[in-house]
This record gives sequence, C-alpha cells and structure tokens, in this order.
Amino acid sequence: MLIPAFLFAMFAGIAIGCSLGVIFHRNPVHCALMLVGVLLSVSGLFILLNASFLAALQVLVYAGAIMVLFLFVLMLLNLKGENPLLTRGAAKGFGILFAIVVFVELLWTVLSPQMEGGMAASPTVPTGFGSPAAIGRVLYTVWLYPFEITSILLLIAVIGAVVLAKRKFV
Repeated sequence: MLIPAFLFAMFAGIAIGCSLGVIFHRNPVHCALMLVGVLLSVSGLFILLNASFLAALQVLVYAGAIMVLFLFVLMLLNLKGENPLLTRGAAKGFGILFAIVVFVELLWTVLSPQMEGGMAASPTVPTGFGSPAAIGRVLYTVWLYPFEITSILLLIAVIGAVVLAKRKFV
C-alpha cells in the first residue's frame, strides 16, 4: 500500500511542479514542454485509478496532438521570452518552499494511514470505470448538450483560424 501512495504523491508533485513551470517560465516553448509534463503526470494518476483507457487518451490526444498544435502556433507567432514573473532569488525561494511542502505531503500521505492503526481501505471502483463503453454512455447521455456545444465552439474556432490565416496583412 505504500507504493500507490508514493506514486500518487510523485505524480501529483510532478503535476504541480510542471504547472508552476508553465506559469513562471519565460520561454513559451519551455512552457509548452512543461505542460506536456503536467499532462503525462495526469495520465499517471489515471493509471493509478485503473483507468488505462483514459490514460492512453490523455497521452495521445492532449500530450500528443494538442501539444503539437500549441507548438506550431508558438513557432508561427515567433514569440520571444518576456520578463519573468519572479526574479531569480524569489524563484529559488519559491522552489525551496515548494520542495518542503511536497516532502511534507509525501510524509503525511505515506504515514497517516499507519498512524490510524492500519492501512486505509482503497476506494471501490465501479465495474467498467474508464472503459470506452462507460465513457461513451455518460458522454452521450448525461453530458450530451455540453459535448455538442463544445464541438460547435471548436468548429467556430477552426473556421475563425482559417479565415485569419488566409487574410492578407498589409
């Protein structure tokens, strides 16, 4: 039971650290690569939940296809690094504080079930959790209207991007 708790703390720490890197890094390409780290660590959390299909989708769709599009846009815009939000000294202090908080969280996660007189029971997962059939059933029944609205918004965004890309700039 110590290994899943350690893996959870590790994936959560990586996700938090990379997300802070996305916010505070000055190079946009490095920010996009940090976002890949966040997405990969979230897929690791999905694996811990026994949702391997969702983990594979997370890697293929978000860390793969969407990040390639992000990098194309960043290279198309040719953005230069701007002033960082934090100075170097503040960033080091923030990093040390973050490392201490992650270490305390790791110790608390690993040791708290043993302090209560035994290991905590793992939550029960419904049968078929994370399977394509279960995702499709929920997506096309409970979340049908938000799913359709999102697809229409994405279609409008693609059409707008094509119109802006074809426009000749003077």
